[in-house]
Amino acid sequence: MHATPPDTNPELEFWNLLRNKLEEVVQVRRFNNLADAGSLVATPHLLQDYNNVRMLGSVREFNRQVLDSGRTPIIFTGAMEFTPKQGEIVFSLANYGSSEEKGISTPAWLYDLGAKISPIQKPRIPTIGFVGETQYSGRITSISSYLPLPDFIVNVMAGSPLINTIFTLGMRGPLARRVRQKTIKEALRARSLQTSFIQRDGHFFIATDEKKKRARNEYIQNMQDNAYILCVRGTENFSFRLYEVMSAGRIPVIIDTNMQLPDLGDFGKWEDFSVIVPYSQVHRIGDIIQEFHDSMSDEEFTDVCRKSRAAFEYLLPHNFILNALRDKLKASNPKLAISLDALRGKFNTSNTELATATSNAGI
Repeated sequence: MHATPPDTNPELEFWNLLRNKLEEVVQVRRFNNLADAGSLVATPHLLQDYNNVRMLGSVREFNRQVLDSGRTPIIFTGAMEFTPKQGEIVFSLANYGSSEEKGISTPAWLYDLGAKISPIQKPRIPTIGFVGETQYSGRITSISSYLPLPDFIVNVMAGSPLINTIFTLGMRGPLARRVRQKTIKEALRARSLQTSFIQRDGHFFIATDEKKKRARNEYIQNMQDNAYILCVRGTENFSFRLYEVMSAGRIPVIIDTNMQLPDLGDFGKWEDFSVIVPYSQVHRIGDIIQEFHDSMSDEEFTDVCRKSRAAFEYLLPHNFILNALRDKLKASNPKLAISLDALRGKFNTSNTELATATSNAGI
């Protein structure tokens, strides 16, 4: 199934699938007074949106009130580094492989390219593509490009939740530039790979409509032409590209900067359909991809591509969000966890409410 036409607003369609599922599982209602709220209270927009309009403080204060009332806040951060408080359920795109990580690693839903990208046969030589920004223009980036910074320091910084939370978006640009350029450089040096890279200077989302259209067409064509696609972090420790690659049935090459990937549950492992290259081993990227490629027959390669697409569907909101909530609530509120058990038969919906805050605390 294809969740959306590939060039429409995809997020609405993805979330509509969740909304339809919620109607089967919980009572969803809006409220103005916290006393009227249910057990779970969802903030109705991404935290990054509130941060952009300087309302993050108001939202955090409201969620504190929710916690004090004995209810559970449900928060979606979007593309924003954020440290949850005890008791908050936070769905975060940028998480880290740490025992202290409190957020739920969440897929970056963007476009479903399954209808635009046709299946590919196993190439004799691994073909690997990438179209994206590698320059990250800006004053801080320009100045920092002249500073010597060993790869092991870049590795530590890229995978540090503390540094990525403290650094502003502009300050993380130089980090993204070094990680991406180093990855591209090592892939180009690998004799075992057939590379197809288009490096850009300038953020896609602020380009003119004409440039966006051209860049998007090149991006999709690059994915059509290659079996493997590089998925590297940008200014945050996750990749939008990863989920588009999966939707297209291609094999993602994930450059791991201490990422915590979303939980696949009983679906399987990321390694089943992805090549995961630790940034500390990026100098071996050619060998790592070649070993993965050589381990598959033509038929197994096709199966891996299909599994990549299947994993994308497994991680769509109407599956992922309810499963994640269920697992998170098992210890603290088993009754709610049972009623959110979207994978096991009929649901117990008698006592579950999901309330959405609208006007309280100026939100």
